Amino acid sequence: MAEVPTAAFIGKHCVECHDADVKKGSLDLTALQWKPEERANFEEWVEVFDRVRKGEMPPRKKERPEAGEQKGFLAGLETSLHDHQSAVLAQTGRTVLRRLNRVEYENTLHDLLGIQTPLKDILPEDTPMHGFDTVAEGLRISQLQMEKYLEAADTAIEAAVDLTQEPTKVSKKFFFKDEQNVRKNLDTPIGTITDKNANNNAHRHLMRELPDGSVVYFSGGYPPSELRQFSPRGAGMYRFRISGYGHQSQGKDIPIRVYGNNFKEKRLFATYDMPPDKARVVEFTTTLKNNEHLLIQADNVGRDEKNRGVYNVPVAEYTGPGIALQWAEVEGPLTETWPPPGVKLLFGDTPLKKLERQKFRNGKNEVHELTPGDAKTSAKALIERFAARAFRRPLIAGEVDGFIQLSHAALDAEQPFRDAMTVGFRAVLTAPQFLLFEETPGKLSDHSLASRLSYFLWGTLPDDELMQLAAEKKLTQPTVLRAQVERMLKDKRSTRFVSNFTGQWLELRNIESTTPDKKLYPEFDELLKLGMVTETEAFIAEMIAKDLPATNLVQSDFAMLNRRLAEHYGIAGVRGEEFRRVSLPADSVRGGVLTQASVLKVTANGTTSSPVIRGAWVMKRLLGQPPAPPPPNVGSIEPDTRGASTVRELLDKHRSSESCMGCHSQIDPPGFALECFDVIGGFRERYRSQDKGDSRTIVQNGERFYVKLGPAVDASGQMPDGRAFQDIREFRKLLLQDQTQIVRALAQNLATYATGAGITFADRREVEAIVKNTQAKNGGMRTLIQEIVASPLFLRK
Repeated sequence: MAEVPTAAFIGKHCVECHDADVKKGSLDLTALQWKPEERANFEEWVEVFDRVRKGEMPPRKKERPEAGEQKGFLAGLETSLHDHQSAVLAQTGRTVLRRLNRVEYENTLHDLLGIQTPLKDILPEDTPMHGFDTVAEGLRISQLQMEKYLEAADTAIEAAVDLTQEPTKVSKKFFFKDEQNVRKNLDTPIGTITDKNANNNAHRHLMRELPDGSVVYFSGGYPPSELRQFSPRGAGMYRFRISGYGHQSQGKDIPIRVYGNNFKEKRLFATYDMPPDKARVVEFTTTLKNNEHLLIQADNVGRDEKNRGVYNVPVAEYTGPGIALQWAEVEGPLTETWPPPGVKLLFGDTPLKKLERQKFRNGKNEVHELTPGDAKTSAKALIERFAARAFRRPLIAGEVDGFIQLSHAALDAEQPFRDAMTVGFRAVLTAPQFLLFEETPGKLSDHSLASRLSYFLWGTLPDDELMQLAAEKKLTQPTVLRAQVERMLKDKRSTRFVSNFTGQWLELRNIESTTPDKKLYPEFDELLKLGMVTETEAFIAEMIAKDLPATNLVQSDFAMLNRRLAEHYGIAGVRGEEFRRVSLPADSVRGGVLTQASVLKVTANGTTSSPVIRGAWVMKRLLGQPPAPPPPNVGSIEPDTRGASTVRELLDKHRSSESCMGCHSQIDPPGFALECFDVIGGFRERYRSQDKGDSRTIVQNGERFYVKLGPAVDASGQMPDGRAFQDIREFRKLLLQDQTQIVRALAQNLATYATGAGITFADRREVEAIVKNTQAKNGGMRTLIQEIVASPLFLRK
């Protein structure tokens, strides 16, 4: 048995509480041997190291070791742990065999085949590990996974190889006044009895036609403001331009949401704030599904100044706001070439023959046929060409012979060339060389590095420039690699990185997991929910673009806002649906991700907030110090929504036991500081109540709502080391006293996401070097990304 490292220190300062008799925390250090080859043993020693390093052990009430003595103990144990694990990882690499997750798979096929067909929902959900679905430990391959890969490959290839007649293109302006439901409502005389068997059924006009040809819709629901005059008979990409404005809106913009609707599902395309009295033309491009039409829903309409709806007063006398819609221009399908690009990407210059008679295939009437001169020779060349792109590296001699034989066998069975090739292409798209990242222990090859870099920042396969640099063996050169990172961060595809990394790191993917109670939070709506996530993504994108320090995560002098978010935050002077940088006053409670509505919503349950959940989130996500799981059989806190007790009062009872107090002294302070924000991220001084309390009026979307205010919020607290704060402003200042920890936590999350492996003990030295280099350059998030890519963590398996 190997000798226990620094046993003298343990015997002097630790065994009094951690021997066979006392065994606090179920830890007997007298029985803990040095067997780092055993994972459980190694992790126990890591915990010993961390507890001593943080000053948690020995406890404060015990005699403290001399500084030099403790430093020597930590240095010796760190060296032993680091050297052991480093030796193991040198043989295996940090990252185990990793496959494409379902988002990466979809992006890759979209770029390989030139399609936009949704694919990721065909595949099973990936299992996140260490907080991310890019980590290899959670990316296993099962029989179900392979069956779904085959299904997804078939769907993608079928979408790419479209040999039907080119769709008839539309370029036309449609007027809303010509809509059937508009004419039916306005052309039917007022008072007409529409149903002789019903009472009180005299016809009413619910909209108004203006002299400029606009139709004003005074309700956000019925009758619907929609464009039924155009609905495609097949899916395609279309460009829309819509003209409209706010009517009788007293100088205020009217928000609208534009959906695609086929009566089975409703998909949001875009949101706009339409100005009062002066027409605005908005433009967007989207994919319409078969038989889908536009549906427009307006907010802040439906009630006049007397809180009457258009159903309660003759429309000629109605003075409330409405949305005036003039026309919509439709252009599409937007295709530059036909057949579409997927045919060229898969079949190259294979000749196309126009069929004299249409051929019905898989529900489609094909009018073209692929006619190679020598089918088998063409099959070989096309599969080799496609596989080299799909495998993201040059092929090894004979590597794809099996795929070629599959297509040749199909040709021998007299299958059409297109069908025979589909067999080979499908085999390529389900091959290990496509699904898995090829990385060997040690330094990554140029091609492996190109893939790791591309999937890190773009979530897809390397482009031609990266592949060329890899082929020339230049990508591993530091100056070349740095230039490529800069190029890729400036590319629009880097928005995938912002969305995927931020969505998992900050748990924004859970934004739909809870629905705020409508009685308590009637102002919550779809625009606010959409804006929450967009704000955070825009904020992180701004940090990267401007290379802002990681401390901005805790406190910044700006926010990324649009009109809806600014209203929610009580910030005046922001108009329009576009997110932009807005300066904040020095004493603002906003600024940083810590107080953004997205974070505050995902750390609440829709009815009440929990200091425990929010505190644990801050420790794990922003500080990189996840709290230990609660002891077994510890009950949860049942929130009191009647307004009789505050969550702080309930927590005081819960944590009275010594077993709870240790962790809660660390978890609760950030949670208490964030109590001044409700479950939808609004600032509050009093809790909302379903029973007791004073009434308060809220006006949202033209309607008045009433809520009750209960007990006052107490956002004060005390840090584990005794430092006190009175509110969120003072708490943020305390957090910023350890700026290095904020940078370190961000570096750990970025490195985990980028490399597909969690941070091990042996990685800690490299993480510290990344943090040190970033701070030495006075760099921010962009510099941090560069330092991670340049580090051995990224450059080696």
